[in-house]
Amino acid sequence: MSSGPSVSPDSIGIFGDSPAGMLASAPHSEATLSIVAATGVAILVITACLAAMDSFPRLRRLARPVIAVGSMSLTAYVYHIVAIWLLDTEELTVPPLYTLLGFIMSVTVLATIWSRFFQRGPLEWLMGRATGIARRIR
Repeated sequence: MSSGPSVSPDSIGIFGDSPAGMLASAPHSEATLSIVAATGVAILVITACLAAMDSFPRLRRLARPVIAVGSMSLTAYVYHIVAIWLLDTEELTVPPLYTLLGFIMSVTVLATIWSRFFQRGPLEWLMGRATGIARRIR
C-alpha cells in the first residue's frame, strides 16, 4: 500500500489546497462564489416579494401574520430561546417537526394578535426606548 503525501486538514484551508478552491460549488462549500450567489438569490427573492406586495393588495392581507412576525423579529427570536429553555426540548417525546411547527404557529399567532394593538413588539419597543435615551447623550 503506497501512501501519498500526508496533508493535514489544518494545512489545506477553507478553499482547498489551491486558489481554484474558491470556485468550488459543492454544497456548503462556503466558497466566495457560493456566498455571492446566495446573496444574489436572497436579493432577488426579497425584490420579488416586495413587487408582489405592491402589485397585489390582497396579498398583503394574506401575508399579515408573516409581516407581524417580521416586525417583531427580536421578540420572536427571544421567545423561541425562552420556549426551548422552558420546554427542555431534549426531554420531549414528540417528534422535532411537531415542536418546530408548534413554535412557528405560536409565535405567528402571538405576533399577529400583538400587532393588532401595538405597532412594535415588546423587545423592539424596549430597544427603541434604549436608543432614544442614547440620542440625548452628547
